[in-house]
Amino acid sequence: MSQMTQQDQRKWRELRDQATSESDRNKVLDVLLALDQMVVELSMRVYNVPRRDQFIMREQNRRLHDAVRERVPRLAEPSRSTP
Repeated sequence: MSQMTQQDQRKWRELRDQATSESDRNKVLDVLLALDQMVVELSMRVYNVPRRDQFIMREQNRRLHDAVRERVPRLAEPSRSTP
């Protein structure tokens, strides 16, 4: 095998691994956000939160989850700084 072919294969593997890890991060994030939603719902029932307040809490929780989905993937990316 030529040197160029080996380099291409290495780059392909790195891209594949990066995509897999990004997919895995998204799955973990989905699980954590679902768990958070369950805790919020359970807490509202335990503390008998009024219906109007439940609506407000769900909306705030959705906004929080949207912000997390937007920002966490960027935080999880490896640093691209050069030495």
